[in-house]
Amino acid sequence: MNAWSSFAAALYHGLHVATAARVHCIDEGGMAALAGTRPVIIVANHQSHADTPVISMNVPRERRRKLRFLASAARFGGPARAVGIRDRAERWFLHGMAMHAYGAILVGDEHIGLGAVGVMVEAIDAGATVVIFPEGTRSRDGSLGSLRPGAAIAALDSGVPLVPIRLDGTGNALPKSVRRVRWRPEVTLRFRAPIVPAPGEGPEALTARVAVALRPDGGAR
Repeated sequence: MNAWSSFAAALYHGLHVATAARVHCIDEGGMAALAGTRPVIIVANHQSHADTPVISMNVPRERRRKLRFLASAARFGGPARAVGIRDRAERWFLHGMAMHAYGAILVGDEHIGLGAVGVMVEAIDAGATVVIFPEGTRSRDGSLGSLRPGAAIAALDSGVPLVPIRLDGTGNALPKSVRRVRWRPEVTLRFRAPIVPAPGEGPEALTARVAVALRPDGGAR
Protein backbone atom coordinates (compact mmCIF):
# COMPACT_ATOMS: atom_id res chain seq x y z
CA MET A 1 0.00 0.00 0.00
CA ASN A 2 1.46 3.35 -1.07
CA ALA A 3 1.06 6.71 0.67
CA TRP A 4 -1.88 7.71 -1.52
CA SER A 5 -3.70 4.44 -0.78
CA SER A 6 -3.08 4.85 2.94
CA PHE A 7 -4.37 8.41 2.81
CA ALA A 8 -7.46 7.34 0.83
CA ALA A 9 -8.24 4.64 3.40
CA ALA A 10 -7.74 7.05 6.31
CA LEU A 11 -9.92 9.67 4.60
CA TYR A 12 -12.69 7.15 3.97
CA HIS A 13 -12.73 5.84 7.53
CA GLY A 14 -12.34 9.34 8.97
CA LEU A 15 -15.32 10.67 7.01
CA HIS A 16 -17.26 7.54 7.88
CA VAL A 17 -16.87 8.32 11.58
CA ALA A 18 -17.07 12.12 11.35
CA THR A 19 -20.30 12.11 9.35
CA ALA A 20 -21.89 9.18 11.23
CA ALA A 21 -22.26 7.37 7.93
CA ARG A 22 -23.91 3.97 7.70
CA VAL A 23 -22.80 1.62 4.93
CA HIS A 24 -24.75 -1.58 4.34
CA CYS A 25 -23.33 -4.41 2.22
CA ILE A 26 -25.93 -6.89 0.99
CA ASP A 27 -24.83 -10.07 -0.74
CA GLU A 28 -27.27 -11.02 -3.48
CA GLY A 29 -25.00 -13.66 -5.00
CA GLY A 30 -21.99 -11.57 -5.99
CA MET A 31 -19.62 -11.81 -3.02
CA ALA A 32 -18.51 -15.36 -3.85
CA ALA A 33 -17.34 -14.16 -7.27
CA LEU A 34 -15.20 -11.52 -5.56
CA ALA A 35 -13.46 -13.98 -3.25
CA GLY A 36 -9.85 -14.55 -4.25
CA THR A 37 -8.22 -12.61 -7.05
CA ARG A 38 -9.48 -14.22 -10.24
CA PRO A 39 -10.07 -11.36 -12.73
CA VAL A 40 -13.61 -10.09 -13.10
CA ILE A 41 -15.20 -6.90 -14.35
CA ILE A 42 -17.21 -4.98 -11.76
CA VAL A 43 -20.01 -2.87 -13.22
CA ALA A 44 -21.83 -0.35 -11.05
CA ASN A 45 -24.35 2.43 -11.37
CA HIS A 46 -22.87 5.89 -10.88
CA GLN A 47 -24.31 8.58 -8.60
CA SER A 48 -21.31 10.28 -7.01
CA HIS A 49 -17.53 10.60 -6.72
CA ALA A 50 -18.10 8.69 -3.48
CA ASP A 51 -18.84 5.56 -5.53
CA THR A 52 -15.16 4.83 -6.12
CA PRO A 53 -13.98 4.80 -2.47
CA VAL A 54 -17.17 3.07 -1.33
CA ILE A 55 -16.62 0.19 -3.75
CA SER A 56 -12.88 0.08 -3.08
CA MET A 57 -13.25 -0.14 0.70
CA ASN A 58 -16.07 -2.68 0.71
CA VAL A 59 -14.81 -5.44 -1.56
CA PRO A 60 -12.70 -8.22 0.01
CA ARG A 61 -9.20 -7.03 0.98
CA GLU A 62 -7.39 -9.35 -1.43
CA ARG A 63 -9.60 -8.08 -4.27
CA ARG A 64 -9.00 -4.46 -3.27
CA ARG A 65 -5.34 -4.68 -4.21
CA LYS A 66 -6.27 -5.70 -7.76
CA LEU A 67 -8.81 -2.97 -8.49
CA ARG A 68 -8.39 -0.68 -11.50
CA PHE A 69 -11.07 1.95 -12.07
CA LEU A 70 -11.90 3.22 -15.53
CA ALA A 71 -11.90 7.04 -15.42
CA SER A 72 -12.08 10.05 -17.69
CA ALA A 73 -8.72 11.50 -18.70
CA ALA A 74 -10.40 14.88 -19.13
CA ARG A 75 -11.61 14.86 -15.51
CA PHE A 76 -8.74 13.08 -13.75
CA GLY A 77 -5.80 13.57 -16.08
CA GLY A 78 -4.09 16.29 -14.07
CA PRO A 79 -4.39 20.09 -13.75
CA ALA A 80 -4.86 22.24 -16.82
CA ARG A 81 -2.78 25.39 -17.19
CA ALA A 82 -5.75 27.60 -18.02
CA VAL A 83 -7.56 27.22 -14.68
CA GLY A 84 -7.21 28.98 -11.35
CA ILE A 85 -5.08 27.87 -8.42
CA ARG A 86 -8.01 26.30 -6.57
CA ASP A 87 -9.09 24.28 -9.58
CA ARG A 88 -5.50 23.25 -10.30
CA ALA A 89 -5.10 22.05 -6.71
CA GLU A 90 -8.38 20.13 -6.88
CA ARG A 91 -7.43 18.50 -10.17
CA TRP A 92 -3.98 17.64 -8.83
CA PHE A 93 -5.62 16.00 -5.81
CA LEU A 94 -8.16 14.11 -7.92
CA HIS A 95 -5.42 12.98 -10.31
CA GLY A 96 -3.26 11.73 -7.46
CA MET A 97 -6.13 9.88 -5.81
CA ALA A 98 -7.31 8.38 -9.09
CA MET A 99 -3.90 7.23 -10.29
CA HIS A 100 -2.17 6.19 -7.09
CA ALA A 101 -4.96 5.26 -4.68
CA TYR A 102 -7.41 3.66 -7.12
CA GLY A 103 -5.19 2.56 -10.00
CA ALA A 104 -7.22 4.50 -12.55
CA ILE A 105 -7.16 3.54 -16.20
CA LEU A 106 -7.58 6.91 -17.86
CA VAL A 107 -9.41 6.93 -21.17
CA GLY A 108 -9.86 9.93 -23.39
CA ASP A 109 -9.83 10.94 -27.02
CA GLU A 110 -7.16 8.38 -27.89
CA HIS A 111 -9.08 5.55 -26.20
CA ILE A 112 -12.67 5.97 -27.33
CA GLY A 113 -14.87 2.99 -28.07
CA LEU A 114 -12.93 -0.12 -28.97
CA GLY A 115 -9.70 1.58 -27.92
CA ALA A 116 -10.97 1.79 -24.35
CA VAL A 117 -11.99 -1.87 -24.50
CA GLY A 118 -8.47 -2.80 -25.54
CA VAL A 119 -7.02 -0.97 -22.55
CA MET A 120 -9.44 -2.78 -20.22
CA VAL A 121 -8.66 -6.19 -21.69
CA GLU A 122 -4.92 -5.55 -21.30
CA ALA A 123 -5.46 -4.77 -17.60
CA ILE A 124 -7.60 -7.89 -17.15
CA ASP A 125 -4.97 -10.04 -18.87
CA ALA A 126 -2.45 -8.63 -16.38
CA GLY A 127 -4.61 -9.87 -13.49
CA ALA A 128 -6.55 -6.71 -12.64
CA THR A 129 -10.17 -6.40 -11.59
CA VAL A 130 -11.53 -3.59 -13.72
CA VAL A 131 -14.31 -1.42 -12.30
CA ILE A 132 -16.42 0.49 -14.77
CA PHE A 133 -19.46 2.76 -14.47
CA PRO A 134 -21.13 1.98 -17.81
CA GLU A 135 -23.44 5.00 -17.66
CA GLY A 136 -20.32 7.08 -18.34
CA THR A 137 -21.37 9.91 -16.03
CA ARG A 138 -22.94 10.50 -12.62
CA SER A 139 -26.72 10.49 -12.34
CA ARG A 140 -28.24 13.64 -10.88
CA ASP A 141 -31.46 12.02 -9.65
CA GLY A 142 -30.34 8.45 -8.95
CA SER A 143 -32.08 6.96 -11.98
CA LEU A 144 -30.11 4.55 -14.14
CA GLY A 145 -29.07 6.07 -17.45
CA SER A 146 -28.33 4.37 -20.74
CA LEU A 147 -25.38 2.00 -20.55
CA ARG A 148 -22.45 2.02 -22.90
CA PRO A 149 -21.42 -1.40 -24.28
CA GLY A 150 -17.72 -1.23 -23.37
CA ALA A 151 -17.95 -3.46 -20.29
CA ALA A 152 -19.91 -6.09 -22.20
CA ILE A 153 -17.43 -6.07 -25.09
CA ALA A 154 -14.50 -6.36 -22.68
CA ALA A 155 -16.19 -9.31 -20.94
CA LEU A 156 -16.77 -11.04 -24.27
CA ASP A 157 -13.19 -10.40 -25.41
CA SER A 158 -11.56 -11.45 -22.14
CA GLY A 159 -13.91 -14.27 -21.14
CA VAL A 160 -14.38 -12.99 -17.56
CA PRO A 161 -17.70 -12.57 -15.75
CA LEU A 162 -19.35 -9.26 -14.93
CA VAL A 163 -20.19 -8.63 -11.26
CA PRO A 164 -22.90 -5.95 -10.87
CA ILE A 165 -22.91 -3.71 -7.79
CA ARG A 166 -26.00 -1.62 -7.22
CA LEU A 167 -25.22 1.52 -5.22
CA ASP A 168 -27.84 3.55 -3.41
CA GLY A 169 -27.34 6.60 -1.21
CA THR A 170 -24.00 7.85 -2.52
CA GLY A 171 -25.80 10.52 -4.52
CA ASN A 172 -27.28 11.86 -1.28
CA ALA A 173 -24.00 11.49 0.63
CA LEU A 174 -21.96 13.46 -1.92
CA PRO A 175 -24.21 14.96 -4.61
CA LYS A 176 -22.82 15.84 -8.00
CA SER A 177 -22.96 19.59 -7.32
CA VAL A 178 -21.60 19.46 -3.73
CA ARG A 179 -17.97 19.19 -2.55
CA ARG A 180 -18.56 18.00 1.01
CA VAL A 181 -20.07 14.85 2.47
CA ARG A 182 -23.45 15.32 4.12
CA TRP A 183 -24.22 14.44 7.73
CA ARG A 184 -25.42 10.90 8.50
CA PRO A 185 -25.53 9.52 4.97
CA GLU A 186 -26.83 6.00 4.49
CA VAL A 187 -25.32 3.97 1.67
CA THR A 188 -26.18 0.49 0.43
CA LEU A 189 -24.14 -1.78 -1.81
CA ARG A 190 -25.92 -4.77 -3.31
CA PHE A 191 -23.49 -7.35 -4.67
CA ARG A 192 -25.53 -9.08 -7.33
CA ALA A 193 -25.00 -12.45 -8.97
CA PRO A 194 -22.29 -12.52 -11.64
CA ILE A 195 -23.31 -12.32 -15.27
CA VAL A 196 -21.50 -14.80 -17.51
CA PRO A 197 -21.66 -14.19 -21.26
CA ALA A 198 -23.72 -16.89 -22.98
CA PRO A 199 -22.43 -18.68 -26.10
CA GLY A 200 -23.16 -16.53 -29.12
CA GLU A 201 -24.38 -13.60 -27.03
CA GLY A 202 -23.60 -10.17 -28.43
CA PRO A 203 -22.67 -6.91 -26.66
CA GLU A 204 -26.16 -5.46 -26.98
CA ALA A 205 -27.89 -8.39 -25.28
CA LEU A 206 -25.22 -8.62 -22.59
CA THR A 207 -25.46 -4.89 -21.89
CA ALA A 208 -29.24 -5.26 -21.55
CA ARG A 209 -28.72 -7.95 -18.89
CA VAL A 210 -26.31 -5.66 -17.04
CA ALA A 211 -28.89 -2.86 -17.14
CA VAL A 212 -31.48 -5.14 -15.53
CA ALA A 213 -29.01 -6.20 -12.82
CA LEU A 214 -28.22 -2.56 -11.99
CA ARG A 215 -31.85 -1.57 -11.56
CA PRO A 216 -32.94 -0.92 -7.96
CA ASP A 217 -34.90 -4.19 -7.92
CA GLY A 218 -32.31 -6.15 -9.86
CA GLY A 219 -35.01 -7.36 -12.21
CA ALA A 220 -37.04 -9.01 -9.44
CA ARG A 221 -40.75 -9.24 -10.04
